[in-house]
Amino acid sequence: MKKLSTSLVYGILVLTLAFGLFAMPASAADHLDAPGLTPPGGDTRLDITDVYAFQSPSNPENTVLIMGVNPLAGVLNDGTFRAGNASYAFKIDTDGDAKENLTFRITFSQPDKSGVQRVNIGLNGDVNSDLGGPMRNRIGKGMTNEVIALDGGGMLFAGVMDDPFFFDLEGFLALDFCAPGEERPNFFAGLNVSAIVLEVPSAWFGTDNIGVWARTVLNSNQIDRMGRPAINTVFIPNNPLEPQGTEPSLKNKFNSALPRNDQNRFRDEVVDTLKIFYGDDDETVNALADVLLPDILTVDVSNPAGFLNGRGLADDVIDAEYALVTNGAVTTDCVSNDSAFTDTFPYLAPAN
Repeated sequence: MKKLSTSLVYGILVLTLAFGLFAMPASAADHLDAPGLTPPGGDTRLDITDVYAFQSPSNPENTVLIMGVNPLAGVLNDGTFRAGNASYAFKIDTDGDAKENLTFRITFSQPDKSGVQRVNIGLNGDVNSDLGGPMRNRIGKGMTNEVIALDGGGMLFAGVMDDPFFFDLEGFLALDFCAPGEERPNFFAGLNVSAIVLEVPSAWFGTDNIGVWARTVLNSNQIDRMGRPAINTVFIPNNPLEPQGTEPSLKNKFNSALPRNDQNRFRDEVVDTLKIFYGDDDETVNALADVLLPDILTVDVSNPAGFLNGRGLADDVIDAEYALVTNGAVTTDCVSNDSAFTDTFPYLAPAN
């Protein structure tokens, strides 16, 4: 595992939050994206780092959903998942109304002495099926770090894996943007996350075109949520200090909100950020705002193409979003994927 000094780790935390208020792609896709997720008060086990959705490379009749949590697993935390009254969920919209029609809810037991946890997964059609209570409509159970077969087909894996995200974080924090053709190191090389990898038959959705997002819940409260990469990190302003008794930061409000309310609650923030780079081109800005919100990852599961059709593990989303957000002024961070992804479940590279 990549070794990081304590000062660098907490420097990253501070800079992540401080730079999050600038309208540029920030520390990572969604790593430590809000003050409510960072130590000492926040629980990184409930912090969603990335969400992926793509056609299975091993079976084109299946769809793969991946949620990363626990940024810097093994450095900021022990790599386990939050137990007790906590859950992790994939939300699936099958009719385009930004409301979930299917929910895959995953829960974990307390870890044993070796760090292994029991895993349960249920599939439910009602909206709030992941807000607590006993597991209903369970389709699988097993242990972390093993492949769990699901009723009706499909597989689940949960455990510490290589962080698939790649980005020149140090260059960004120094505002040192690269020139095309230059090679920059991936800050996240050698770092791990806790990953939940779910593969299910696409026929379960009843349509080829779905919307996907993930959320984490604790004590019936939504803690974090994510669809497309970097929406909260880039477009939602932050109050990194957030003194007690003041209005919560917009980043925390965004994480606790529902996608179907994004246009009403957060569109102005997205438009304001885009105008910094597009000037008064209202037509373009408003068209982009309609693409970016609601924060849902849309995917045609019959099509193997990547981002913006879902998101594959090797998709260079930073390059795509740099070009989008800066109106082509910056097109790359000069970092290439260095993870050894596989074509077999669970697809991620092993932990470092």
